[in-house]
Amino acid sequence: MFNYGGAGPALQADTEGSGSQGNGNKRQRTAAIYDPASLTILDRLNHVVSLLESRPSAVLVNDPQSPNSLQETAVYPNLSNLSVDQHLRIAPVRIPDEPTTHVSDEDVLQALDLPGFPSSANSCESILRWPIFEGLVFDVHSFVLESESNSETSRSEIGGSLGRGVQEDDFIPLSKKFLAYVHVKNPILDVRDYKAKVRDAAENGPGWDGPSCLVVGVEDTKYAVEHRADHSQLISCALACLSAPFHSEVDINGTPESTRSSTAAFLDPDTAASYYLAAKKRLGLLQPSLLYIQCLFLCGVYEMYCLRPLQAWFHFNRACVDLRNILWTRSQNKSSNTISREKHRLEQRLYWSCVKSEYELRCEIPLPPSGITHCDYPDMFPSPPTELTSPSAQNQPLDVLEDEIIPEEEKSWFYYLAEISYRRIMNRAMAVMARNVEQGWAHNIRDTMEQCRDFNEQIDIWYSHIPPQIDPKNEDHANNELAQFVKNRAIAFREWIHRPFLFYILHQPPNDPHYEQAMPLAQKCLELCVKHLFRTYGHHRHHGTWYIARACVTRALILLACAKSCRIPMPRGWKDALEIARWTIHRWSAEAPDLQWAETVLKSILGSLDKDS
Repeated sequence: MFNYGGAGPALQADTEGSGSQGNGNKRQRTAAIYDPASLTILDRLNHVVSLLESRPSAVLVNDPQSPNSLQETAVYPNLSNLSVDQHLRIAPVRIPDEPTTHVSDEDVLQALDLPGFPSSANSCESILRWPIFEGLVFDVHSFVLESESNSETSRSEIGGSLGRGVQEDDFIPLSKKFLAYVHVKNPILDVRDYKAKVRDAAENGPGWDGPSCLVVGVEDTKYAVEHRADHSQLISCALACLSAPFHSEVDINGTPESTRSSTAAFLDPDTAASYYLAAKKRLGLLQPSLLYIQCLFLCGVYEMYCLRPLQAWFHFNRACVDLRNILWTRSQNKSSNTISREKHRLEQRLYWSCVKSEYELRCEIPLPPSGITHCDYPDMFPSPPTELTSPSAQNQPLDVLEDEIIPEEEKSWFYYLAEISYRRIMNRAMAVMARNVEQGWAHNIRDTMEQCRDFNEQIDIWYSHIPPQIDPKNEDHANNELAQFVKNRAIAFREWIHRPFLFYILHQPPNDPHYEQAMPLAQKCLELCVKHLFRTYGHHRHHGTWYIARACVTRALILLACAKSCRIPMPRGWKDALEIARWTIHRWSAEAPDLQWAETVLKSILGSLDKDS
């Protein structure tokens, strides 16, 4: 089951504590899988779960009696400088008598598995269904599902030679780009294994051995390279062709077309399609396995890079279902459930990445759940790789990739863990605050105010404990992609939990008894919309580009709804923010017909408002 906390951490932070017999058995099973340093990390992370995901009742601090004690709160330790003997104590904080955000795991899962949910409470289509837009636009169930963009033939499936094609000499430079710009956000591959395969390909050619390799003895070199290379290698090279370094600044006064030209030197979509086609030719020949699930997941990431969300969902859903089936099958094997440490760590990463990706898409598109969260998965976090917890493991003869682009794996893992924890907080907020969506917002506004307050405190705690390596409050991280994404997560969360009050102000009569109390909360939502749009970074292509463009549609609609109502003061800079949203949507609409349709709807609403003004 997708564990949301509430029942307490899976492991105890005090390694000397006895605990119950059940916890003791769980600890013994866990100790058999993890090394001591990883156990310490997991102890701390599991307490972070209880800190962030239940109503916060404790803050982790270092034990002042310990000789290794620090003076500051330590929730995310430096992974490479952990002391296994360092103990933790719990410092109590205020606990409300009746936490308004308390909800069981089962309730969260049931809410998130409802048909059409959670997209009905989050998507831009849900904003279009607000009564204030009635008569301005036709009812849109889903831009994606109703769009003609999801044609049966995509660019990646067109035959023939595309770009440079699959070139053996490109494996190393493309692998560098993949690790630095793609893998850093979703570390589902074993980096040591990946580097070893790249090095082997560089030294001995692409005739790799192992169950993941399909060796075809043919005379055509290009065909042989395609068919003897590792699946994940081919897909990662495809992703590398679409990736580029992050820059926080962009000239919004420039046209989307000029922005595309400025990034063309980094991107090669034709060659990316060539690698992707080579990978897909062989994908169907693989048997269900963790490697197969890795490939499916990376195919989903590739489709998201190409702004094809429904095609991405097909791959993510298959990955979720196959992983669920593997986990279920193993649970039925009573003779032996032991797997290697490396395999278990890979499984953890795949589980959490699949769960996170499925929920992210289902927040935007009314898609059915895969059922993966019902498989009673025991690990509340994936464990960091050995390279980050064992100094000796860092001295490996696999540095062929690290002469020019250095993947910052520690930052990657801090970001990955923060993302997983954020997703669980967001899921619980949706389950609590959006069960009845607009009807509940209108009739239970007092309860919604309390829930907003509690969730706002939770995201404050989450944000305040972001580790310094990716802390957006550090000015040195102004151009750090991971740090800026973390900050945008916090802004987006706060905007969403304040959205009910904006709906309330727009649609309830001004003499409503709670109207005056709701007004500043609605203004807060509007200010956060503007703030987030000014931090859109809509020029940058990555796994989340489509989500960013969708968020621009949502926030543009919110701004237009407020401007139309004349009920709420518009915040400073809102027109500039609206132009940023329109610029970003137009920037990507040529590649995503669902965004093109949304752009048309926005123009129609703007035209109607201009006529009325």
